[in-house]
Amino acid sequence: FFCSPSTAASIIILISVQSFGSMDVLTDEEIFDKVKERLSCFELKQADYANIRKNMNNAMLRGLNIGTRDKASVKMYPSFVTKLPNGTEAGQYLALDLGGTNYRVILVTLAAKEHPPKIEERTYAIPRETMTSTGEELFEYIATTLQNFLKRFGIADKEMKLGFTFSFPCEQYGLNEAILVRWTKGFDARDAVGKDVACLLQKAIDKTGLKVQCVAVVNDTVGTLASCALEDRKCAIGLIVGTGTNAAYIEKSENVPFMHQILASRNSPPITDESVIINMEWGAFGEEGDLDTYLTPYDKLIDKESLHPGKQIFEKMVSGMYLGELVRLIILDLVDQKLLFRGDLPESLKTCHSFPTKYITETERDPPHLFYSTHYMLTEDLNVPIVEPIDDRVVRYACEIVARRAAYLAGAGIAALLHKLDRKHVTVGIDGSLYKFHTRFREYMTDIIDKLRPEGIQFRLRLSEDGSGKGAAAIAAAAARTS
Repeated sequence: FFCSPSTAASIIILISVQSFGSMDVLTDEEIFDKVKERLSCFELKQADYANIRKNMNNAMLRGLNIGTRDKASVKMYPSFVTKLPNGTEAGQYLALDLGGTNYRVILVTLAAKEHPPKIEERTYAIPRETMTSTGEELFEYIATTLQNFLKRFGIADKEMKLGFTFSFPCEQYGLNEAILVRWTKGFDARDAVGKDVACLLQKAIDKTGLKVQCVAVVNDTVGTLASCALEDRKCAIGLIVGTGTNAAYIEKSENVPFMHQILASRNSPPITDESVIINMEWGAFGEEGDLDTYLTPYDKLIDKESLHPGKQIFEKMVSGMYLGELVRLIILDLVDQKLLFRGDLPESLKTCHSFPTKYITETERDPPHLFYSTHYMLTEDLNVPIVEPIDDRVVRYACEIVARRAAYLAGAGIAALLHKLDRKHVTVGIDGSLYKFHTRFREYMTDIIDKLRPEGIQFRLRLSEDGSGKGAAAIAAAAARTS
């Protein structure tokens, strides 16, 4: 995401569809009323969210259908995870979490359903030269640190199963077969592109002499579902609402013809299990125009100035990567309309992403009609020279409506899944910084899901942390149980 030199002008041209012009001195209540009027585009009706829910369901069907999935925005990738932990798993299992310049090795000890998992982990930095070397060197480095980790705990000679969380674009052809499409995040081991990352990892592990078998390659959203399922058998949905957003859920295998087509084309054994976890990649929802009616001028500017205009529309309205910038654009517009900071734009807010999403969560700490956290953030963090009580109130309101809409949109997506699942009782395992740290996000989500859910369906939102660690190990444990 970047800001062009003409961003300020773009904001005025794009957003200022009407100007209040020169005006007499307004009271605080008059200012606040005009702010609410200007930002009313964020206040969608229940019928709007019901329509978004229906659009999500239709997008899901297009992603599952062989004839339409190529052009579908929501791709509905089969994870090939057909077994979840059932509480009988016991023993020690490993997880590797590779998603950036640091990666984790996690040892998870399961001891029957009445005992919580015991977790030991270490984080390792990958040298920059290793990130851009060969695939063989990269995975041998990972395998060596895995060996050192196991030696530390005195279990280097033990036979163990491993789940591999690999957060790079892949085409998955089986539970432990994932072909790397491209590297991101500074990695450039080019000879690994087009190869099976599970195979590369296994070869490197075998060279060390370890008796470790990589049995699953998973993404963090699928892992979030599995992590929750360790403690709640009714968990059928995994959701991440953090820097990005994504969802996974349990689908009937018969509804995933693309998965069976993949297996047949590769002469792989067919899947006979009744269900499989689908990785929705729902951040792309809206790329076919399903959300166009609900985009505000601020959303359109966020998309226009992004690295990939027209892509990941839903994510740009929901995830923590963009919400702070949405609020900053609102602030710029309100200052331009002389409705905030007396029309004087603080220097600190002229820079793109100078209003991080963490400020939105901080404003929610304030009790109603008191703005301690908001005032501190504006005066101390952002160095706004003069902040009147009405300024605190307006900024707090802008943060509130952006966060509430994000939570309602995520909730509408979950309601779509409840309609798709058609189960009487469903637990939703949720991870991500926005959900964890925004004090009202859960409340907002619950409110809209309750209004949009199918009649008679009960749901529960449950925090499910460390899907990329505990969840991946849980999938490895379930695979070991059934192998």
